[in-house]
Amino acid sequence: MSAARISRVAAAIPLVPICGHAPPVRLGPSLVRLVVSLAGLAGAALLLVACAGPAGPTPAPTPFTPGTASKPRNVIIEMYDYRYLPAVVDLVPGETVNLEVINGGLETHEAVLGDMPAQLAWESGEAATLGAPPGPTPFVSPPAGFDGARIVVPSGQLVEVAWTVPPDAAAAWSGWYLGCHIPGHWAKGMVVPVRFINGADRPIAPAPVIPSILPTPSGS
Repeated sequence: MSAARISRVAAAIPLVPICGHAPPVRLGPSLVRLVVSLAGLAGAALLLVACAGPAGPTPAPTPFTPGTASKPRNVIIEMYDYRYLPAVVDLVPGETVNLEVINGGLETHEAVLGDMPAQLAWESGEAATLGAPPGPTPFVSPPAGFDGARIVVPSGQLVEVAWTVPPDAAAAWSGWYLGCHIPGHWAKGMVVPVRFINGADRPIAPAPVIPSILPTPSGS
């Protein structure tokens, strides 16, 4: 092989760790000539791959600690016209969280955390406020047995609420959701699922599917 071709081969081989050496090095023409003479061009590439050495250690997972009454876990919820961030809300049954709800939209929005029967109750209760004059969101009484959370936030404001997730929340047949029931907002897309996880940050069950149409209280 000519010296010119050897130089071209050496230049074409990327910087790689060679047999455990660090930092990566580029092979010189003399070493390339030896490798090529022993294994050929294809063999040289395979030899370099085989000599690259083991990969570095796998990064450790981010530590996750469920919230407690003395040290609640911060859960940030952003609201816009008409969507939420994050797209899935992760909660641990029984943990205490500090809900930081930020309204970045132009309209007043709310964050209702609860199972589907609770979402239906809020939808029904708030339907009566349709056409209310501008001003504070009309008061709506919580539905009977409601153990979720409801936070109403005017445009451009932040509201923080400490709340303990019910220990049996993950057992709800319908799953849990985060939704806005100010008239028309759910229909415009203000709903995301809640995914319940354990203390190891592993899902207990898949997040529920968001219904395309909010079911009626009778389930029809």
